[in-house]
Amino acid sequence: MKNIYLVFTLLALTVNAQKKVILDTDPSYDPDDMGCMAMMHNMATNGECEILAIVNTMHQIESPLCISAVNYFYNRKAIPVGDYMGYPEKKEAPEESYDYHIARDYPRYHEKWEDISDGVKLYREILESAQDSSITIIVVGTMHNVYGLLKSGPDDISTKTGKQLVAEKVALISTMGGNFLNNKGWDRTNWGGSEHLCSYTDWSCLNEERNLMCRYVIENCPAPFMASGWENGNGDYFNANNGNVMTGQGLKTLPEDHIIRVGYEKYFEYRRGAHDISRHSNDQCALHYAIRGEGENYTAFTNGTITLTEKGICAWDNIVDRKQGHIQKKRKDTLIAQEIEELMLGDVPKLDETPPTTPQNIKLAENKEQKYLVWEASNDPDKGSWVVAYNIFKDGKFVHQAYGTKYLLEDTTGNFKIEAVNASGTVSSPASFQFE
Repeated sequence: MKNIYLVFTLLALTVNAQKKVILDTDPSYDPDDMGCMAMMHNMATNGECEILAIVNTMHQIESPLCISAVNYFYNRKAIPVGDYMGYPEKKEAPEESYDYHIARDYPRYHEKWEDISDGVKLYREILESAQDSSITIIVVGTMHNVYGLLKSGPDDISTKTGKQLVAEKVALISTMGGNFLNNKGWDRTNWGGSEHLCSYTDWSCLNEERNLMCRYVIENCPAPFMASGWENGNGDYFNANNGNVMTGQGLKTLPEDHIIRVGYEKYFEYRRGAHDISRHSNDQCALHYAIRGEGENYTAFTNGTITLTEKGICAWDNIVDRKQGHIQKKRKDTLIAQEIEELMLGDVPKLDETPPTTPQNIKLAENKEQKYLVWEASNDPDKGSWVVAYNIFKDGKFVHQAYGTKYLLEDTTGNFKIEAVNASGTVSSPASFQFE
């Protein structure tokens, strides 16, 4: 009896440890975004997380298509991909950015950029149907999508504002950005850079739009907010001395056409040559902490307040608890790097062809003047697999793919069928709902 109880206890702990994550990234120039996607897919295969969506903040057309290609490569082509739609225009990537090559040279689920979802709407739809405090958002790009989410108001997806959705549904936002060595420092790009670093590099110089968006997020985010500053992954810059977590060279042991290896090699091919493809691991540290927590690697400074000035100066203190904090390394750089690189090198999982469970208890729901179909979420019992979407059919014709468990009706007539879709794209048996 004790052995049986122990098995069920361990099973429960395993299930509870499986975090539901959304990655917000900007794959284009710096390859550590590719490293993050590799880590996350391999951690999903290990049963550590479920990837609900990956959203892009880069202004290049190929960036979200690169994400789609990575998902396809890892046999999880149906994971939703979103994009920030607020740029005045989207531009084609230059040849020296790796997303240019990945989007052209690898198969992908999304054929063209117009097939990509609006990132803010994708966030809202996933959060609307999520359980309370169940979602971990990992931001290793800029704050464009999260800013848009927090600024969003009620719509056809939800009667709640973005702030309300984040307050209710998000357990943690873990972000790469800022600089908190000794609890203060200058940001270096992701949060908008800083005036002080203009003399150091042009790309570290202050970007007012990014700075404004990030300040808004920090000052208005109602969910726990933790930062991994530049000093963790790349701590040797501008008179700093905090060591570098270097990863990537181990990718040379993978097949030459492995998508992550190629992403790293293309980055270095246009810079110093692709013999040495080791790179600082800023993004990976933020993701590593978000999914595995402090562990042996990090110390978390929590229950305080982060401030970011309009000149790009970051600071943290614990005088007022706004559920904000940052992490610092507590283990040798080489040991953190070894753990991260092992996660980047995991095997590509087999395509999961086992269908998820059928959606249950489809009902008609009303909210003010709007009517919805709602249903109980399906699940996928296979390790490393989970439900990412639902296909909606009306009178035998496909009409919509939902990323939550509700569908806005234009009229209440006809026969509806709903099938669950897992990350690999395998669908369940359909459930039916007939309007009389």
